[in-house]
Amino acid sequence: MDIKKYEVLLAVVDKGSFIKAAADLGYTQSGITYMMNSLEKECGFPLLQRSNKGVMLTLEGERLIPAIRRLVNINLELEEEFDAVKGLATGKVRIGCYPTLACAVMPQIMKLFREKYPQIRLDLVEENSVRVLEDCLASGVIDVAFMSRQPEQTYDWFPLKKDPYLAVFPQDHPLAAYDIIPAEKMMSESFFMYRSMDGIDPDVYRYFKQCKTPITSTCTSNSDFAVLFMIEQGLGIGMVPEIFWNLCCHKFSTLTTRRLQPDAFREVGLAVKSYDNSTLATMRFVREIQKNIKNNNIVL
Repeated sequence: MDIKKYEVLLAVVDKGSFIKAAADLGYTQSGITYMMNSLEKECGFPLLQRSNKGVMLTLEGERLIPAIRRLVNINLELEEEFDAVKGLATGKVRIGCYPTLACAVMPQIMKLFREKYPQIRLDLVEENSVRVLEDCLASGVIDVAFMSRQPEQTYDWFPLKKDPYLAVFPQDHPLAAYDIIPAEKMMSESFFMYRSMDGIDPDVYRYFKQCKTPITSTCTSNSDFAVLFMIEQGLGIGMVPEIFWNLCCHKFSTLTTRRLQPDAFREVGLAVKSYDNSTLATMRFVREIQKNIKNNNIVL
């Protein structure tokens, strides 16, 4: 069987449609359809269920897809090894990342990396949920996750920065009289909180749990930008990571921020499923980020 057909199958499954997979891979939709029909004929049973809503795996496809993903990843690693022997730096790195980090940090990271390794393809996948990023890492959908460290982690971790959380509110809010905001003061106000499909921000949740301060919120959103727009209208206060605030503070000139007491922060870094089993391209990506941050070429 042709490994290329397996790669196309994974793209169809990950994108959820033939059209999106075709656009991503540079094929026509009819070409994708032909390859999938051919693959199913070789297998002797259907792998995909087609409908107007998109594409889903059959039960047989769900059973086979983990092994197919491992095979494709091993083939990618083998191709990189061949190129490395020839003195070439090629391959692909699939990066999972919070949307806020994707906007605030990834452009400068990808620019510097592509200048040094133009033959290595970078695919960026944005995801709000820590749990989904961890699942994608474990299953091989992504090679590296750019996220905050979680206490129950099972992956190899490369720390990059301690990113403080900031209290944010209008400049004329009574809390502006404080130089540092006690954690309990946050809960006496209308509180707007970021929330992904898994629930409220796990780093924020742990912070208030450690402070033994109950969390209550009058409104939640899965967009940090939406939270700030709500606060800008005087509807309450909130908390945002400093990296994100530095990205967008010029858009919210009527808002101000303060540090919290005790300090609130998240550790931002890179996660790989296994250091020893990561591809050469993935580890080149990790090392380049570490080096450029150390040399202040990348500012977090």
